[in-house]
Amino acid sequence: MDSSLYPDESSVCEECQVDKPTEPLQSYCCGTGCTPCVFDLYDEDLQNWKRHCYENHQGRHSVVAINNSPVLTPSSFTTFELIKITAVSGDTNLYRFKIPNGGSLHLSVGQHVVLRGTYEGRSITRQYTPVSSLHSKGYFDVFIKIYADGPMSQYIKQWEVGQVMEWRGPYGNFKYSHNQYSHLVLLAAGTGLAPMLQVMQHVVSNDEDDTVIQLIYACRNYQDLLMKPLLDELSSYWNINILYVLSKERKEEVTGKYNEKLKYTRLTKSLLEKELIVTPTKAHFLICGTKSFDKDMIKYIKQLGVKDGNYFKF
Repeated sequence: MDSSLYPDESSVCEECQVDKPTEPLQSYCCGTGCTPCVFDLYDEDLQNWKRHCYENHQGRHSVVAINNSPVLTPSSFTTFELIKITAVSGDTNLYRFKIPNGGSLHLSVGQHVVLRGTYEGRSITRQYTPVSSLHSKGYFDVFIKIYADGPMSQYIKQWEVGQVMEWRGPYGNFKYSHNQYSHLVLLAAGTGLAPMLQVMQHVVSNDEDDTVIQLIYACRNYQDLLMKPLLDELSSYWNINILYVLSKERKEEVTGKYNEKLKYTRLTKSLLEKELIVTPTKAHFLICGTKSFDKDMIKYIKQLGVKDGNYFKF
């Protein structure tokens, strides 16, 4: 490939008039080892930009027919229209996006997508796991927690129904096939519930999957529990067991539903050991929460004898 045909280091390719991707700030990386990292996306976008310009210079830039294109691709961003916003807690909303022509994202269980926005003139990205069923047609749902500060929260606060946002994916290397494990233990905190909902919905949608699932969901208060109606529906299945661990709630202030299992404390090793419905070494663990939550859960299960190959951190 003739390197002289590559665009230079300017912000716009003079031949194509296509903007060069903006390098993210170091502060935009969360430091948790996300796949893909914001800098991985930037490197890929930069290479795609160079390739696009090179091919355009050569006069052979390809155009793929729309009918043959996937709804979503990890190689570029696709716009989707926001069609509904629903509050699910004091600081978290459920956002529904339209998929044209009744299409589907064609995700595998546990996979996530990447949102791109702009803040103070710079491109920003964050990962989110759709919580709608993998079989949903014509739309997908994500729930997003809004923080008082933070670039992405400031961008999302401006959203209105009818606007379009850019998504890219799918990503994620979690693999699951029905009856792969006899028991799955899902350890989640806050919005870390998202991939767990995907897993649970996937299991109960298959009548031939007899996997027993225990979800241990940690939040500060009862009102912070996300997607509670869906969790209530899932808990009615014979193979789904749910425990809510509320670290800031007082028992006398909460009236849980009939047969709802609540603990008013932090999720510690001793509580985990006591409440597990299966011997730890006979289960496969899935973990998703804050950086400190993930670190603690991995430490606890290892202390309970769980080996490296028997857990997965989203």
